[in-house]
Amino acid sequence: ASAAGDPAAAAAGAAAVDVGRLQSAAVDAFSRRDFAAAQGSLRQLAALQPDNPSWREALGQCYTDGAPNQDFAAAIAEFSAAIALTPAADLQGRARLLAGRALAAEGASEWSAALADYDGALATADAAGLLADPYIINCRGNVLASLGDYEGARKAYLASAVAFQSTKGINSVQYSLMRGDGYTFAASNAALALAQLGDTGAAISEMEKISRRAPGNADMRAALAALYWSKGREEDAEFQWEYACSRISVGCSKYKDQDWLTRVRRWPPTMVALLDAFVNIR
Repeated sequence: ASAAGDPAAAAAGAAAVDVGRLQSAAVDAFSRRDFAAAQGSLRQLAALQPDNPSWREALGQCYTDGAPNQDFAAAIAEFSAAIALTPAADLQGRARLLAGRALAAEGASEWSAALADYDGALATADAAGLLADPYIINCRGNVLASLGDYEGARKAYLASAVAFQSTKGINSVQYSLMRGDGYTFAASNAALALAQLGDTGAAISEMEKISRRAPGNADMRAALAALYWSKGREEDAEFQWEYACSRISVGCSKYKDQDWLTRVRRWPPTMVALLDAFVNIR
């Protein structure tokens, strides 16, 4: 019998066409960062296939990534729905979804919920026999810092740096650069946490080491400028700041914005205050 003579087969074929069309539309919209359009297609997909967690996960990602109109509460709800639809035996999938929900909770400043999900993601990945994701470990450090636990945050950042160094995978220049950037970011966070804990001398040593390894890192140049200035090393401070502002492509303009430094880059309060003193009082 042909599909034309079988209403059920015809309906199934039409639904498959709809799914393929909507999926292509969602991918295209997401790649163009048209998150509203992507969400519209994904909602239709979720209605067509209500038991498929992939559409709910993708919606969660859209709500999380959709700057400047992010909706973290909606993202949390979508990731929660995806987790509920994912089989308990799919540990890898559940670990990924927990990490996604943690990131959304972090965006909503729900620090305790974010920490619980990051811990859950790491534990679930471990149960699946997977290596700990260094990005998730670093995010866990960010949450601990937001909770005021800078000792715990520093331990997490150091663990992330080690994990980045230990990561093995595709042998390519791009992959090596990504791993190196990840290590630098995690190690920088660890040094900043050390400054917050009061050991500025050791923090300076770590930042100097990072700057030698990654001379184009504006973050540590700005941090060194702040710490050198606080120690009365004015010439050294000015050199680091000039280097960040004039010799590195990203420049230093964002480091003059306390809101960006606190909310986006998430420097600890001591370092934010020290850099403000250098930039605005010197």
